[in-house]
Amino acid sequence: MFELDIDLLKEQGMQLVDNAKKTALDLAGKGKTQLDLVSQQARLSKAQRQLGALVYSLHKSGEENQPLVDKYIEAVAEVEKAIEELKAQAPEAPAAEEPAEEAEPQPEAEEVIEEEPVAPRGETKVCPVCQAEIDADALFCTHCGAQL
Repeated sequence: MFELDIDLLKEQGMQLVDNAKKTALDLAGKGKTQLDLVSQQARLSKAQRQLGALVYSLHKSGEENQPLVDKYIEAVAEVEKAIEELKAQAPEAPAAEEPAEEAEPQPEAEEVIEEEPVAPRGETKVCPVCQAEIDADALFCTHCGAQL
């Protein structure tokens, strides 16, 4: 009879191990999804800043390049789609969104500080990709869209 108790304990121990393993794998999967979501949100923030900088550069130079703007808008839309897919995979995903949104303004504030120095009016530079002449303080080439 003592052997039955040992066998029962052994069986219960194995069940606990299996449950722990399943829980650990589940948590690891959720953690990876959360990490992927935070990464995509960072990509979205960067893509949105690049789009804004491009539009600003185009406006400031008085030029239009709608195909290039559309290309950047498509890039933003692709990242937004990836975020929605990740959120659909993980019901807890919105909780990861809050820290990313709170952290987001800091890099933008730093970028604004970096972008403040403005070249005097009339100064230009040459795009390293297409050799077009552009404003010295442009962040993107208004002709080919290269990030400067």
